[in-house]
Order: sequence, then C-alpha cells, then structure tokens
Amino acid sequence: MWTFSAIRVATAALLVETVFATTGLALWGMTRHPDPDGDDSGIFGVVFLPVVVPLLAAFALLLTVTLVLPALWLAGRAGARRGHGGAWWWVPVAGAAVPAVLVAAVGLVVAAVSGAVGSPAVYGWCWCAVTAFVVPAALLARAANRRIAAGRPALLARNVALGGCGAVVAFLALFVGAVFLVDAAGS
Repeated sequence: MWTFSAIRVATAALLVETVFATTGLALWGMTRHPDPDGDDSGIFGVVFLPVVVPLLAAFALLLTVTLVLPALWLAGRAGARRGHGGAWWWVPVAGAAVPAVLVAAVGLVVAAVSGAVGSPAVYGWCWCAVTAFVVPAALLARAANRRIAAGRPALLARNVALGGCGAVVAFLALFVGAVFLVDAAGS
C-alpha cells in the first residue's frame, strides 16, 4: 500500500498544490491590497526560492506520511469491509476523515494550552483547506499504487510536478489575460 512511487507522487502533488495556493494568494493580494511603495517584481521570491523549495519538499513529505498515506490505508480498509476494496470513492471519504481528526486534535491542544476555544467556523475552514490538499494527493498516490500492482510502469513524480507546473503557467496566463480584458473594458 505504501510504495515509494506513491510517496514520491503524493509529495510532488502536495508541492504543486502549494505552488497553486501560493500563486493564487499572491495574485489575490496584489489585486486586493496593492502596495504603491512596495516592490511587486517578485525578485524576493526568486532569491529565496533555493532556500524555500527544500523546506517545502520536507514539509510535503511530512504531510504525505502523516495525512496522505493514512488516508490511503483507511480507504483500503473501509473499502475492503464493504466489499469495494479498489473503489476510488473511498479515498475522498478517508481523505476527509483523516484531516478531521488532525484538526480536532490541534483544536484540543490549542484549547488546553490557551484556555480558549476557537470558532467552529475556523475549524471548519481549516478542515476544508487540509482536505483540499490531501484528497488530490491521495488519489494520485492511489493511482501510482494501482499502476505498480497491475505491473505497469510507476507513475513518475516528475510527470506530476511538470504537469502541475504547466497548469500553474496556464493558470497565470489565464489570470493575466483576464486582467488585461477587465482593464481594457474599464478604460
């Protein structure tokens, strides 16, 4: 169940998802809260990229081991109990259950340490965000495991990362095109 290919693919997927989220938040921040005196060239990100990427990779590997692989295991167990061992729909179910346990545990620890309980909406949004990261990575890891079990070549993390980077470039191109259209319509 926990093959090296699945670990690599899930880690690559989490990295790509992080790039998507960071890009989206950066673009949202630039459009919502422009800083007239700030430097929007992006040079800060380019300079610190060699430092940030290994740290992000280590964090993605930690998330893979603590969230994605347990979700895969839980999906396999739940599917086997119901007679649908290889069914894909167990992965999103388990991918939502594992983050729920994590968010609840973190909420209990924070409540015990600080003596205050956060709003249920905060916990709900945190659960949604973590689930949105875990489920796609778990589905790709499941696909990698199934390919190996079928005797086919492993799903390569390089393909996932390059495809994801291509999607980020396409996303940015669409965003820039939309900004130019909105700007042209407003002039």
